[in-house]
Amino acid sequence: MFSHTYDSLTCVNLEPSVPLGIVQHALRTNLPFIAIASVVFVAGIASLVLARLRSRDRLLLWLGTLALLYAVRLYLQNDLLPTALGVTAQQFSSSILCLTYIITIPYALFARELLGSGWKRSISAWVWVQVAFAPLALPLAMFAHQLRWTDLVNGILVVSGTLLTLLHLVLQRNRPAFAAPGLTWPLIVFGALVLITNFGFKPGGIDVEPLGFLTLLGGLAYAASRRVVARERKLTEVEQELAIARQIQNSILPRSLPEFITLRLATRYQPMTAVAGDFYDFLKTGEDSLTILVADVSGHGVPAALVASMLKICFAAQRDKARDPAQILAGFNAMLRGVLVGQYVTAACAAIDLSAQTVTYAGAGHPPALLLRKKDGNVMDLAENGLFIGPFPHATYKNISAPFEAGDKLLLYTDGVIEATAPDGEQFGRERLTELLLNSRDLEPAAFVDHLFARISTTLQEDDLTVVLADVQ
Repeated sequence: MFSHTYDSLTCVNLEPSVPLGIVQHALRTNLPFIAIASVVFVAGIASLVLARLRSRDRLLLWLGTLALLYAVRLYLQNDLLPTALGVTAQQFSSSILCLTYIITIPYALFARELLGSGWKRSISAWVWVQVAFAPLALPLAMFAHQLRWTDLVNGILVVSGTLLTLLHLVLQRNRPAFAAPGLTWPLIVFGALVLITNFGFKPGGIDVEPLGFLTLLGGLAYAASRRVVARERKLTEVEQELAIARQIQNSILPRSLPEFITLRLATRYQPMTAVAGDFYDFLKTGEDSLTILVADVSGHGVPAALVASMLKICFAAQRDKARDPAQILAGFNAMLRGVLVGQYVTAACAAIDLSAQTVTYAGAGHPPALLLRKKDGNVMDLAENGLFIGPFPHATYKNISAPFEAGDKLLLYTDGVIEATAPDGEQFGRERLTELLLNSRDLEPAAFVDHLFARISTTLQEDDLTVVLADVQ
């Protein structure tokens, strides 16, 4: 990792006049390094492929990059390659120099990813020194012919970084437990063999640095694989927990729609993630009366889903007030006050009385419900809105009533619907929703919901989507 050539390798010229013994000696000298380079190359490719796993662990990314760069340099330094290609070894010198001073960067990045910034940011400092050294060393070595000094500094930086990493593994209290046992000795062996090489000692005339790197690579692979396996296990556990949470959340949603002779209902619930903060439910208060709730908890994921599950209990507890939406929302606020830490709930509540042909509505910071009146062919907003549920202990809510006769449609929805993306790339918006409801007045409730979701993009869904449509026959 320090010097850019191997003096131990003998240049091979496979002319017929070359004695067979020299050729055999050259092959014995060079083939082991070809084998090491091939092992390192395959390990690098495997690491980069595995880096594409769900965990996207950057340890594997830096490990793969380090291995590939070192393997390519071993190939270029080997005398068999220029002989096989019919070129001179000198033609690879610039590439070898570049690789020599760049290889140490992913090595340092691996250490920072594994150990963090280190004591007083020492690991991060090593990374930045390596990044700054490479563009300075290359022109000095290639054009100013200061190869001896650049190799020396490069060697000092790598040995210092190796020693720094070793000290962190041994002494740092918050060191990763999975890395210490398998990486300590490879670092020691690698550092020792590199020092032996840089002091000019070559046992049996063989450069032992590649053997040290192979040992180091094994230790780095051990540490990376242990962390990847641990992360994959955690991801699997999280997915299992989310699957259970999704089942629980689905169980709190109505399994079937209330049935009436003169009222048809359609719903659609599409969470952005595995679990969501949207919620809808029904309270059937008589043969001709129904109360509908649509709510949206701030945030996403499990925290929002937990609050949404609480709404199920809160709504069921309001059965004696089911014909008074304002009282239901006030009851929500009283029960959830002080429970929602940093969260809030918006809600729309509508009480339908089919015998009286009216709908009574109240909202809590929620987008207005849309009421399509067949008689005059208009869509009106039910916009009676109070404050969000949760943050305001003294919030009050009021009802608004409107006729709800044969042919009328009532649409309740969450803000994810109007904030979704339309086919033209713009926000769908309430005006388009109103126009769509007006132009689709003859569609059956389920057909209208399908038509609505076909008009909004769910590919890049940025919020949970919920709609409830009530249609008087």
